[in-house]
Amino acid sequence: MAALGALLPAAVAAAQPVVFYDPVGDAVVRRTDEGNNGSVNSAQHRLPDIVEMRMGRFAPTTPYLDLFAGNWSNGGGFMRFDMVLAGLINPPGPMSFDFKAPYTPFMYGPNPIFGWVEFDVDHNVDTGGELSNPELRYYGAIARFGGKPVGAEFGDRIAMDETAFIPTKEHDPPLVSRSGEEFHLAFRGEDIYSIEKVNEKPGGDVGIFESGEQWTIHGPMWHRAHCFERYAFQCVGQEGHYLPVVSVRFKHDNASNQTTISLVYPLTNTAWGMTQWPTASGEGNNGCPGDQNSIEEALTDLQFSAMFTDPIARSEPEFALIAGWETANISSCLDPALWRVNALVGTGYAAPEPSGATYVWTDAWPNCRVGDFNGDGQIDAADAAMVDNYIASRDGVSGLDADAVVNGRVVIPDFASSFSIFDTNYDGVVGPEDTIVLGDMNINLVANYADIGDFVQALVNPGVYTLTHGGASPLLRGDLNGDHRMDGKDIPLMLGVVGCH
Repeated sequence: MAALGALLPAAVAAAQPVVFYDPVGDAVVRRTDEGNNGSVNSAQHRLPDIVEMRMGRFAPTTPYLDLFAGNWSNGGGFMRFDMVLAGLINPPGPMSFDFKAPYTPFMYGPNPIFGWVEFDVDHNVDTGGELSNPELRYYGAIARFGGKPVGAEFGDRIAMDETAFIPTKEHDPPLVSRSGEEFHLAFRGEDIYSIEKVNEKPGGDVGIFESGEQWTIHGPMWHRAHCFERYAFQCVGQEGHYLPVVSVRFKHDNASNQTTISLVYPLTNTAWGMTQWPTASGEGNNGCPGDQNSIEEALTDLQFSAMFTDPIARSEPEFALIAGWETANISSCLDPALWRVNALVGTGYAAPEPSGATYVWTDAWPNCRVGDFNGDGQIDAADAAMVDNYIASRDGVSGLDADAVVNGRVVIPDFASSFSIFDTNYDGVVGPEDTIVLGDMNINLVANYADIGDFVQALVNPGVYTLTHGGASPLLRGDLNGDHRMDGKDIPLMLGVVGCH
């Protein structure tokens, strides 16, 4: 796929910022531990729920004093990314990776956020990605939410189940590790070096991020994609790695009861110089993140490395992830409003998991539509056929069906360390109930006049509907127009589905 960035003139700028919206209240528990029974208490620990994301060029008023005060601007020298989440969300505590710190995910409060936001700066899914642990990234985990996202960039690269991560299939479809990301923002407690408490709650706990507070966190939370480390070599002594220390702001607003997480980062080394003093000059791009660093420098390093990689390394399959940067137009990749973004966020287990599982996923962007297994934006007979084929191919087969009984249902072995996109209710069993029929509000796999009463109940009192329908979500069958809401706009469609005109 040709890089879109190479086709865009550098002088053309998008409106700043671009805004992505996500439905409020769609956070769900998606465990990853074997047994699906790890300790998670959503009453005590709020599930991270994405509300909105903003991204674009930004011009800080006085960048050497405050990176976050300023304006979105086509001429801004910095990229800015804001993620807005429902409620009070805390910075992440350590997960005891490599046993460097004790397991304290709730160090800064009971509602931490973990996960990654991935940025594809050249709109080229064939350059960039994550070769290590792709199961922990968007392409590897979105199917846990019961569907496949819509978009040509996802193609056959979404992991439909755990077989996508078999090492011997690393270079065969689905190419889950080849997501196209050049950078990611990581929410890991191990990456927090220091905290500047800009605004503290009067009489509050100084060690906890509380309502109305504002903290600026410093550490190497902004990473260039690790797939490049094997080939990038311009910076002597730090070959491959590009992990600059950055500042990330957590700000909770009492009025809206929302938490905004913000990153402001220089697009060029000249902009980095402005963070030190108004007249400071920018140094040349040397590929080293320990001095002046920026998006442009990190990409220039990729281009330099792709151009001069030795012939033996060029023959490796992984080289394909950096090869496209040899001829890329770097200047056309410096408008963040044109970047593509994926986000996968979650919380932690209340205690360390014996299986080694770390994350409990709760929300992602772009959303998938539950029951849309082929990513065409529709829920129809083609999707139902995919569920039927899955059951037919595994039902009663030892090793694929944990109960090894032919009964029209497939029990997923080692759920939820293993999973299936067809397990729409995430109970570890794929059966007829996982086939979504729009308008089927009484869950009998048929949409007809008998569903009207249940539809009204789901519309008027969704909580009661869920309680009286085995925990079913009203949205799965009642969101007929696919806007991730169940409201008055769905009524005429419902009447059409059941034959009432």
